[in-house]
Amino acid sequence: NSTIMGYQGSLRKWLNPHMGNFFLDEITGSMIHELIFEKIQGLSLEGRRGVLKQVKRILSMAMDEGILARNPAKGISVKVPEARQLILNRTEIDTLLLAGKSTNHPFFNHWATAILTGMRNGELHALNWTDIDFENRVISVTKSWNSKDGMGPTKSTKNRYIPISNELEGFLKNLKAKSHLSDSRVLEKVPHWESGEQAKILKIFCRTIGITPIKFHDLRATFITQMLLRGVPVAIVMNIVGHSTIKTTMRYLRLVAQDTQGATESLGITLPRDCDMGNVVSLFQH
Repeated sequence: NSTIMGYQGSLRKWLNPHMGNFFLDEITGSMIHELIFEKIQGLSLEGRRGVLKQVKRILSMAMDEGILARNPAKGISVKVPEARQLILNRTEIDTLLLAGKSTNHPFFNHWATAILTGMRNGELHALNWTDIDFENRVISVTKSWNSKDGMGPTKSTKNRYIPISNELEGFLKNLKAKSHLSDSRVLEKVPHWESGEQAKILKIFCRTIGITPIKFHDLRATFITQMLLRGVPVAIVMNIVGHSTIKTTMRYLRLVAQDTQGATESLGITLPRDCDMGNVVSLFQH
């Protein structure tokens, strides 16, 4: 449902005003190129790439139905610079959790769970106590929620299991003991969560306390980089967070370098400087 609604809205806004009166077999590659790079106004490169992806998919479906012999959008692409992925370093994680706890922020439990599990927002929405196995110390991630489709499978449509750490076990047991929810949900549906404003709320809070202004999904990236930093093999991280391919997980290795900046300063090693050698006489001179 959400995919269909997204396609309909995007094609009505960007495609139909310029190409809506043409039959599919009348559309040429040059028409699509002109649409994406000239006629569409006020849209970022990322947005243009999204429209092109949808156009290609529609034309590909037309090929599958025998309406078209070839896809006129084939070979057209939009190059988009890779967006910088923001993460929190270990000090910033501690700062966020301490500030969230001390101010009794309504999203504190959500932030803590995301940082300790790497779960996506929709997966946290769908998390029930029946998904948490304290005896075997594992969380079963089998479903996700969004405002358009309601409850459904995870993004990869595959189930996965997240090991429960000692810190996470204590947090969850304390949360369960204090829970006043009438159903089996783990996290309270606080205001602005279902409307999708959790990213904005976290970003503003981070700015307020003076740390990197991340969005909610960046808590997942923070979890991944912290795992990699501590030497967890990439293949295991991939399985825990539910990436479809190991290539996706490998992208986070570059972020590990951001988190380790300055760490080697703690070595305290100082090399001798040239200017310090003026009064030194070598004992090995002949």
